Amino acid sequence: GGVVFVHAHPDDECVATGGSIARLVADGVRVDLVTCTDGVEGEIHDPDLDHSEARPRLAEIRRAELDCSLHALGDGAIVHHMLGYRDSGMMGTEANVHADAFWQADLGGATERLVVLVRAARPRAIVSYDENGNYGHPDHINAYRIAAAAYEAVEEVDRFYEVAFAREHWSALTDAMRERGIELPWGAGDDTAGDSVAEPAAEPVDEEGPALEDFGTPEALITTRVDVAGFIERKRLSMECHRTQRQDMGWLLDLPDDLAVSALATEFFVLRRRRGAPTPEGCREDWFLG
Repeated sequence: GGVVFVHAHPDDECVATGGSIARLVADGVRVDLVTCTDGVEGEIHDPDLDHSEARPRLAEIRRAELDCSLHALGDGAIVHHMLGYRDSGMMGTEANVHADAFWQADLGGATERLVVLVRAARPRAIVSYDENGNYGHPDHINAYRIAAAAYEAVEEVDRFYEVAFAREHWSALTDAMRERGIELPWGAGDDTAGDSVAEPAAEPVDEEGPALEDFGTPEALITTRVDVAGFIERKRLSMECHRTQRQDMGWLLDLPDDLAVSALATEFFVLRRRRGAPTPEGCREDWFLG
């Protein structure tokens, strides 16, 4: 069996899971990527685009960026599905209540759409976020909800993984950046934001979100560390594709090579559910399919 990744927006696939996707493809494993929304509420940081001209067609632009990313990661081998919802924007914004927003979706219906895809893919594992969507974005929360519900509904799927951002790992990276005088992302090192880094590959936490120093998963709770050092170049190419979202991941692309390897060579997950048996206490593994 393969792996189904359930992500919220175009660009969410690359930093947290891009290396794992590329490694699975290289191993000949079937990979399905489900993108729940169109990304239409994203920012526009591509210097080659005129903001006012690009804004009305941002969903189309981001779909092209996603196609580029999928080619970078899988050379056409990734089975991709758009679930068809509108980007809900950050929590507490007007976009949350748009009639087509994923945040307004009937979750039963959304789950059923996903269940159809999962049954066709027949994966061994589903990968999504934690119950807070890793950082409180409405679309990430609902992506988790339908992914977890699909796991429960399709008994052939053995495992459910949650993306994790290892708190100590990112803290060490930002310490190294600080020592070299490299600017931290989103003002993470200033007096108001605390000293830890927020989630890479997603919009910065807004004022209603968790404190930066509380972000991420303590490494002691992380079950699964996937070595993707051999796929950093594909991962970086994937990130480069998402030109409109440069504000979210450009800092990673601009790191010196040694720090970039440190930042991107391992992807972290929590094995949250295992069919028919609890995850063993102290579980440590280095692959989804071991």
